[in-house]
Amino acid sequence: MNLLPRGSLLRTLLMMFQQYRHSASPRRTNLMAAMALSFILSACSMSVLIRPDDAVFNDAQQRLEHTVKIVDEIKPSSLERNLFLQGESFYRYRFEPPPKGVVPYLAEGAAAITDFPGFQSLSSSLQLQDLRYRSYDSAIQLWETLLTRYPSTNLKSLTLYRLGWAYRNAGARGLPRESPDSAFDQLIKEDPNSPLSTLAHEAKSLSWKSKTTATTRSVIPGLGQMYVGETRNGLIRLGVAVATLAAVIAPVYVAAHRNSNLTWHRDWPLIASGFGGLIVLSLDFTSSYEDAMRGVVQWNERAEAEFNHLHPEAP
Repeated sequence: MNLLPRGSLLRTLLMMFQQYRHSASPRRTNLMAAMALSFILSACSMSVLIRPDDAVFNDAQQRLEHTVKIVDEIKPSSLERNLFLQGESFYRYRFEPPPKGVVPYLAEGAAAITDFPGFQSLSSSLQLQDLRYRSYDSAIQLWETLLTRYPSTNLKSLTLYRLGWAYRNAGARGLPRESPDSAFDQLIKEDPNSPLSTLAHEAKSLSWKSKTTATTRSVIPGLGQMYVGETRNGLIRLGVAVATLAAVIAPVYVAAHRNSNLTWHRDWPLIASGFGGLIVLSLDFTSSYEDAMRGVVQWNERAEAEFNHLHPEAP
């Protein structure tokens, strides 16, 4: 039974797609398959290796080496040391992601058109930057595990200090703390005379951005970008959303005033614009959300880098 209301835009677009699928010649079908295969092969050929001249990665490596020396001076047990440095490696997993190519957008578009799980999986697998911007959750998980397993570890103050920064970029559900200030506050309370406690006091006063807030605002494309200070980027995304939404609503408006169904023979430009609008609107929502997460992490990393520049003694 078809549950779509008679005369709805979605019903009309679905019927058009079904007609095209049944009427497509074998030659056209083979051509489309070949194009899809070429897109997938080009995606697989993209290098995921970090460039030797990547300044972000090189700086992160130097910071990691500096932290290793600090940890060795504290002289924790080997198990505690390994667990902390495993988290530190995730925390320092920083590099400049390659620009997003056309293939991920094509995969997202195919997923939006067909709702086919294979295209959705391909689209998500092409997002190399997801590895980069979700690594903070892994670091938090390992450091919280360290504090739970070894509550009296010599690395406790350093771990709490790291957690205060890392939680600002947290995105996973179920993590023990809801606010980065929780880790800083615990450090200040339990080790008030530590140099790390002084740094934590100052770090708390810095402005930072939240993935949760960016996610909420990204319900309207562009507002997440404005939240992280990228006004021009946000206005462009918002403009695209408004324009494509108008293209989607137009066929519905015309059909309602005619009090009849839209037909392909008479209204194909209007229907095509509505169908294209749905695709672009879906892409705009998805890419705006992903880009907002990128903006949050980069904002917080810049704040941390400036803080470390002013405090060279910081670990």
